[in-house]
Amino acid sequence: MESRILSSSSNSSHRSDGEGERERFCYCGLPSPRRTSWTRMNPRRRFYGCARYREGSKCKYFKWIDAKFSDRATEVILDLLDGRHQPPSTFVDDLDDVDSKQVEASSANYLKNEVSKQVEVSSVNYLLKNEVSRMKIEWKCYQMFIIVLFCYIAYLMIKCKALEDKKKFLQLP
Repeated sequence: MESRILSSSSNSSHRSDGEGERERFCYCGLPSPRRTSWTRMNPRRRFYGCARYREGSKCKYFKWIDAKFSDRATEVILDLLDGRHQPPSTFVDDLDDVDSKQVEASSANYLKNEVSKQVEVSSVNYLLKNEVSRMKIEWKCYQMFIIVLFCYIAYLMIKCKALEDKKKFLQLP
């Protein structure tokens, strides 16, 4: 079951069971990176989110990977984090930078593939237009050939009729 959450501090416990490590895409159509929550409600809980969440995207794609920790596990994690005297934000920022680079590379590959598809479609479209133009010219040639053939047959019929009339005229009774 998918859970769409507007804030990473939500206490939602939804998760999807049996999911593989396939690439996820947000509602924007971009690859969705795997991230880790560092909120007090969900410390160290992994999720997929919109790649452009820092840019103020209105996409709001969000999906938990991990199940919600028990209250005791959350308490232990928070105690461990508080005991380090340094918030994990610098480490998390470094990881987010790596995630961002991966998303940028993945997005670039995605866009590159889309552009190559568009180029391929454009070239096929160009070839089809040329083929249609060639077929129209061919059709006009066939029409002209049929008209010329019809005129030639009509000419021969008229000529034969004229020769027959001349032959009758020249015959003496």
